[in-house]
Order: sequence, then C-alpha cells, then structure tokens
Amino acid sequence: MSIYIDVKYLNLLSNRLPIFKQKREFLWNFRCPICGDSQKKSTKARGYIHRKDNDLFYKCHNCGVGKSFSNFLKELDVRLHSEYIMERYKTGENKFSNYQEPEFKFETPKFQKIDLNIPCVKDLEDEHFCKQYVKSRNIEVTKYKYLYFAQDFKKWVESLNLDTNYDLIENDPRLVIPFFDKDYNMIAAQGRSLRGKSKLRYVTIKVKENSPKIFGMNTWDENKTTYIVEGPIDSLFVENSLAMAGADLSAYRKMFENIDVVFVYDNEKRNKEIVKKMDRIIANNQKIVIWPRHVIQKDINDMILNNVDVMNIIEHNTYQGLTAKTKLLEFKL
Repeated sequence: MSIYIDVKYLNLLSNRLPIFKQKREFLWNFRCPICGDSQKKSTKARGYIHRKDNDLFYKCHNCGVGKSFSNFLKELDVRLHSEYIMERYKTGENKFSNYQEPEFKFETPKFQKIDLNIPCVKDLEDEHFCKQYVKSRNIEVTKYKYLYFAQDFKKWVESLNLDTNYDLIENDPRLVIPFFDKDYNMIAAQGRSLRGKSKLRYVTIKVKENSPKIFGMNTWDENKTTYIVEGPIDSLFVENSLAMAGADLSAYRKMFENIDVVFVYDNEKRNKEIVKKMDRIIANNQKIVIWPRHVIQKDINDMILNNVDVMNIIEHNTYQGLTAKTKLLEFKL
C-alpha cells in the first residue's frame, strides 16, 4: 500500500520537478531541485526517484544527495508532506508504526567474482589510443593494472546482465575503471570517454545496488591515514586513498569511524555544492584539505600535470576544527 501512496504524492509534486518523466515502472527522472543540476545545460537531468522494497527513494547523481521520498517531499513542500504523513498514518504505515528510514550496513559484500572480459590497459599495445590517453595523464605504469578498456562500453555493460538499464550509446570506446570490494569482487565501474567531444565524459554503473560506490577498497589499508578524494583517477596519485565518485559521504560515515581520515575535495571555491560538503566535514570535526591560493588547478590530476607536489601540499594544508573554519573562509574569498 505505501508504494502507491508514495507514487500518488510524487505525481502531485511532479509539476514542480523540471523535465519530469517516467523512465519505466517505479523509475522517474528530473532535474535535481536541491542542487539545481547542471548550470550549463538546462536539458540535463540527474535526479531520480526509484523503488526499494515497498518505498520510494530519491538520489541525485550530480550532488550525491540521497534520501527517502518522505524526506525529499518534506524538503520541497511541508504542507503536502503533512498530508502525505496523515495518509500513511491512516494506513498504519507512518513513522510511528512499521515505516522506517533505511539503515545502511557496510559489512564486506560476498559477491560472486565477475570476469571483466575486456583487456587491461597494461596489456594493450603501447601505441593503442587508450594506453596513450592513460600515459598522457601521467599515471604511473604500476597503476595501469587497475584500468581496463572497452571498445564498445554499452555492449560491455549489457554483458554484465545488470538489474538497471543505462541509457548508453553504441560503439562508444571508454577507459573502464572497475570498483572492487576487498575480495576483488566488482561492485561498480566508471567509463571515461575517449572521444574528445563526448556529451557524457564519465558514466558510473553499479553492479551491486546495495554496495558502497567507492573506488580503491581492494587496495585500502584502514590502519594508515586514509585520504578521501572525489575521482578514481585522482586517487591513483594519492597514497592510501579512496574515491567517492559522486557518492554521498554521509551515507558511509560508519565506515570511517575510529579511522584517521582526511577529506580532499576538488579545488573549486566557486562550486557551491563542494563548499557545502566541505562545511559539513568541518562541522563534523573531521580533517580536511584546504588548498592554498597558489594552487590554481581544479583537481589532483591537473596538479600532477603541472608538476605540483600533491602529497606535500596535502600534508601541509590539512586542517580541523576552528582552524579549518578559518581556512575555509579564506578559501572562499
């Protein structure tokens, strides 16, 4: 019953969700009303409502926000949310009865290993255009073993027989960056376009829906300082790092309890979403890197390409507490 109440109130809200459309049964897509989605392309829509068990949930693949439909509705329309709660109450499915927010659990997944069936970059011929691209990014040869190549990314994704259908184009060659858990089971993968004019540079797919979308788990040593960066390629230049790849960090907070963690966001002070995330990390009294003014590159890979000593900068610009608050204020100027 609750799923149909969710759908009813989603339809009531739909006229306030830009480019709202239903992709298939229990999957809707629209521009994210929380972050505003792409500021450059008004047709880009990365907000999704999807079904899990007998409830609907919201997820934005731009800002990383994820929450129950109830909380999503409450943020956009308090009055409509009150009506929604009352209707769920009448059916015995409100928060005081059997309805509960989902609880994230992060035991190491025990998934069946998947054979990628595509070549590893280290095994490609030196003149291969994918290997040449990887080389152009100054990625160490020792890291090539973590990277793969798909001549037709869509065909490869289809071969995985996933539950989710992805809107991909034919004959799209991509650098493939697989995400593994600690037992080397693939849990997600990111495809980086190798065509200069591609409309979608990065595509991230989930192989296991309930697994954390984190790159680097298979090489992570939780007994050492852990650096949390944004992109998988950036993580290849930072010792003992994990990449969140657009995921909402708050959902994975339990993973990092009692671990020495430093958060390293892109160097984009004009990006409101990044600054907002940095504010949250500081409010939680966690360590964070605030890039100094003389570093002008936006991400770690660009810094590497411009001969910046990234690890030295990180080590000397990691802050926490009141010092971090002060440094963030300076960063935003």
